[in-house]
Amino acid sequence: MTVKRWEDMDEWESLAHRLRWAGHEARDVENLVHLVGAQKAGARVIERIEQKLAEHNIGHLPTKLPTDSTRRVLLYSKEHGGIGHVLSLIHDLALQDPADEQNATVHQLDELLKGITSSLLNSRLRAEVR
Repeated sequence: MTVKRWEDMDEWESLAHRLRWAGHEARDVENLVHLVGAQKAGARVIERIEQKLAEHNIGHLPTKLPTDSTRRVLLYSKEHGGIGHVLSLIHDLALQDPADEQNATVHQLDELLKGITSSLLNSRLRAEVR
């Protein structure tokens, strides 16, 4: 596997790389508009942004990007094993048809959230004991 040097990455690859490491990041829609070389966030520009994000395995919340450039959106790497994975599951559940049987996804998300909650509670208890 060849590793691309940071300086050889385009802006989309750089964003994907940062998200794979950090898991998530909030951005203004305006920033994404400029990344696709546009000036204003119209419907076609938003489509291009969503396509570029998908090409780089980047998810986003809300599930439909707004055309208001001042709005902030949450981007996440679908390849991140931690919070990116949790956000990806939430995104998938938000889009699913209620008639679809996605018990496995609900169960997986429930278990992940229980683990996070348990970890937070344990941290609080340890802090109170000190």
